[in-house]
Amino acid sequence: MKILILTRFRGEYEPRRLAEEAKGKGYEVDRVNYEHVRLGVSPLGKPVIDLMTGRKIEDYDLVIPRAASKRGGESMMGVKSVILEYIDKLTRNKPKVINGESFRLYPLMGKLEQGILLAQAEMPVVPFASFNGKKGWKRFLEVVSKRKQPFLPVMVKARFGSHGKNVKLAETYDKLVKLSQKYSEGDVLIQPVLTVRRWYRVLVLKGKVLGMMKHRQKDKFQTETIQIETALIKPKFTVEQMKELEILAIKATKILKADFAGLDVAWDETLQGWRIFEVNRTAQFKWFEKAYPDINVAREIVG
Repeated sequence: MKILILTRFRGEYEPRRLAEEAKGKGYEVDRVNYEHVRLGVSPLGKPVIDLMTGRKIEDYDLVIPRAASKRGGESMMGVKSVILEYIDKLTRNKPKVINGESFRLYPLMGKLEQGILLAQAEMPVVPFASFNGKKGWKRFLEVVSKRKQPFLPVMVKARFGSHGKNVKLAETYDKLVKLSQKYSEGDVLIQPVLTVRRWYRVLVLKGKVLGMMKHRQKDKFQTETIQIETALIKPKFTVEQMKELEILAIKATKILKADFAGLDVAWDETLQGWRIFEVNRTAQFKWFEKAYPDINVAREIVG
């Protein structure tokens, strides 16, 4: 069996672990940086995809596309999309692709896109309002300033981001105005501040939950009032609630056509129910494997 791993950085933990487990099974593995792929059209009018490995796409049995964005914001999404479209149109020797259908249907899937898709399927997501650029901010701030009721704290998020990056709490209208300057470029999401003390990172592969890693919500994402109200809360969930979380995670990946994903799902103390924060189709699993050595995520993915 031959496996192709497409990645931003070949030295990153996930590509290394995937290659390690594949080689341990006796498979042949190539790790290829998106930026090293050469695309073109031959003099005969045929598409050319040079992976710089000595092999053609058709030579592989499995393709694992990781994230296509580089440090500093540069994206290789065009290369990734071309490769996936090429594979989809092959009539023979077509390799299997992890998340192939999902990536082709939704090449870019930030918080905005997945929120709409999941909400349309009546999944419990976090409410949000989204807009773009300075004009969007101007209109939004005008609407908020005219409201008669007291200002309610909100979270300001960029369309893309991970590990809590590009996420800020605005407890006052003045803080929101200041954040409008920082987030004046690109899409933003404005969300209510939920009463959350516990959330889980759930890894799902091919309709099966590999594991669930619990996390405590950071205070910087909660208002002072919520911090005081929930200081003594030590969430304990019933077997039924954890089963509900598992079912929710599996259903969300099916809606987004994902074979593999990491979901951040939180328990909303006010709602007394689960809410989906985010779904990541190229989820990192370094800390997951370290926290749960008996769950070999890389081995499960390579099959």
